[in-house]
Amino acid sequence: MLLSFRPIACLLLLAALPTWGRPRLDPPTAGERIYRDGLLPSGAFLEGVVKGDIPVSGQAMTCAHCHMRGGLGSTEGGVVTPPIHGPRLFQPAYRVFPRLATAEREQRGLKGESLRPAYTEPTLAHALRTGLDPTGREFHDIMPRYDLKDRDMAILVRYLKSLSATVSPGVDETTLRFATIIGADVSPADREAMLKPLQAYITFHNQLSRGFGHRMYRSPVGRELIQDHRAFSLVPWILTGPRSTWKRQLAARYRREPVFAFLGGITTGSWQPIHEFCEAHRIPCLLPITEFPVISDRDWYTLYFSRGHRQEGETAARFLANGPVAAAASRVLQLVQGEAGRALAAGFQEAWRGLGRPAPRTVQVADDQPLDAAYLQTLLREEQPSALLLWTRPGSLEALRDAIGSVPAAIPWVVSAGYWKEAVFHLPEALRSHAYITYPYRHPADEAKARGNTVTSLVGEAGRRDEARIASRMYSLVQVLNKGFMELDGGYYRDHLLDRISMLPDQSLPDFERLGFGPGQRYASKGCYVMQLTLGSTPQLVKRSDWVSH
Repeated sequence: MLLSFRPIACLLLLAALPTWGRPRLDPPTAGERIYRDGLLPSGAFLEGVVKGDIPVSGQAMTCAHCHMRGGLGSTEGGVVTPPIHGPRLFQPAYRVFPRLATAEREQRGLKGESLRPAYTEPTLAHALRTGLDPTGREFHDIMPRYDLKDRDMAILVRYLKSLSATVSPGVDETTLRFATIIGADVSPADREAMLKPLQAYITFHNQLSRGFGHRMYRSPVGRELIQDHRAFSLVPWILTGPRSTWKRQLAARYRREPVFAFLGGITTGSWQPIHEFCEAHRIPCLLPITEFPVISDRDWYTLYFSRGHRQEGETAARFLANGPVAAAASRVLQLVQGEAGRALAAGFQEAWRGLGRPAPRTVQVADDQPLDAAYLQTLLREEQPSALLLWTRPGSLEALRDAIGSVPAAIPWVVSAGYWKEAVFHLPEALRSHAYITYPYRHPADEAKARGNTVTSLVGEAGRRDEARIASRMYSLVQVLNKGFMELDGGYYRDHLLDRISMLPDQSLPDFERLGFGPGQRYASKGCYVMQLTLGSTPQLVKRSDWVSH
């Protein structure tokens, strides 16, 4: 029901729906599938016509592409795509204060004729089929006209009536309630580093209401701003025990105190149980701190900083294929250790295979086994690799140093800065000329400038060595969240918040080169550098690639 050119598309939902009888009982998701996926209950794709005679399919464009998942429309590209959710379709449309119902307008003494009367089911159906609103005004010709059967039309109308019809859980007339999830594996120091910037933001936001006594808020516009304002509350949900119990803990906590969204959050391992809980309950989870996100093209409710360690592995594959081991028959050896090593290896293998290369030789090293220099020397002599990916713990540096002399040729080695962190600066000098480092952050010189404009709560963390970049990532979350809420316009719906964040321009913030948002994109930082170290006792990182985007 919409088009792929998000800007204009589905004025369609400005349409109207049929009033002939209720359809027989269909799954609650039937209308949602038409709206979001362009799929009819029969399994066929929705078909329509744009520009008078050009056929379009729901396979290529859906209602949600233009009107967004929450149905509140957009102004992307300077083109207005109107709201088509129940509260707006089934009341008259006005140019000024369009969200106010007729009774509220009369109470406030607002005059002026409506742009159109409220839709009814028959007029909405007529509009969707003909492209004409109840006044006879024609929609933009990029808005598809749909010749839906009565039953399918009724299913769609029923869904539009319910779409964003009530505010989401965790919202009332005065307060928006948030939580942040902290894994059982997180140290008290890291927990505090994450909570401090979030709590500072909550305090700052809640102080805004003190200005509502100013005379500027006595106008109708000002009164609407006051009505839209909500105080924020934030509660830490601290998990305990093994990961297998986390979803049960979250479900029990959510039953006691529903929240609108999860802000940040942190764990040292996989985010999967939390991710699955958020998907099942349709709760936004915004920018948690984890190097082990769930990789999915379909899931919607968790927005991650990046694809984590997998993204570094993907970068290594693209870099090596375009330079150091460009030959298609190159033999790559990867040593894998620990959860981070397995994520790096999985990212490399997937990207390497996608480039048409033969599978790398992968050797697993036990998580608790120190890498032995003699073992490494033997392995290199036997395998004769064209490149070595050392996805092992930083403790393997000693073995690496002892094994260098036995390597028959200067093959490229790759290590991960996300895994090794500061240990990459201790790479042996003799190895640096052919050692490459996947580096998922800004160059350190550029990062110092980006951090120079951060909030007080972040500056207060400057004395703490924070290899996990906890405080700075929470600062980035605060900036994204603040911009997203400025765009909500009183629409306190979970999907609407994610819609608005997806339409933000790229953000220049600490840690990552840029955070980019777009429709359906769940991983904000989409790139990674490949670096090398200079020689000498105080080595510096030097870029050996551009920002390798995914």
